[in-house]
Amino acid sequence: MVKTSFISNFIRLNIEMARSNNALVPDRDKYNHLESDPWSWPLLIYPMRLLGSWNKGDVKYYEIGNPLIWWASALMCLLYPLQLAYYYVRKTRGIPGGWAPGEELHFWNAGKLLWGGWVMHYLPFFAMGRVTYIHHYLPALYFAILLLAFEVDHLCRRSVPGASLQSIVVAACAVCAIAGFCWFAPLTFGYAGSITDLKYRQWLPTWNIYKDKYSM
Repeated sequence: MVKTSFISNFIRLNIEMARSNNALVPDRDKYNHLESDPWSWPLLIYPMRLLGSWNKGDVKYYEIGNPLIWWASALMCLLYPLQLAYYYVRKTRGIPGGWAPGEELHFWNAGKLLWGGWVMHYLPFFAMGRVTYIHHYLPALYFAILLLAFEVDHLCRRSVPGASLQSIVVAACAVCAIAGFCWFAPLTFGYAGSITDLKYRQWLPTWNIYKDKYSM
């Protein structure tokens, strides 16, 4: 039996995977309702139909997620660097931050982990030449949602007076999240009825839940 090196096999496997992935080049001159560019993922501009047939009686799945959570998490990911800059300027100018003991260090450590995870799982797709789909954003979305929950807790503690009011704010956020989940659940878990029943779930003109501006 020929002995092989794990390291060399690992490197060669990743080289071959990268080569095969880069060969999947999108055709920019041809419309494809499945493909989407990385810049559009945080904005949820182009969700994806998971089945070609969209007729009544066929089970239809739509890769869309919860738009309320999706957009809120994207907003927090974009605002977090500005938030860091704001706190840094206040600190360098000697303005009291009003931090509880250990709170500033916890904000920095937890925030950089979550925001860094989002960046590391999202930005590399801009350097890829291969065709991309919205589900490529899901690992980054995981960190974005965690950052959203972290920021809601942080902002409530610093900006909302009183534990009772803080609980109300958190409960309101939870209600919005659950409502969004329930509203789009038929598309997530599969819908066999007429898609016209779900036409009011098409919030953006780029979503092709009910209508597609291009021929399928």
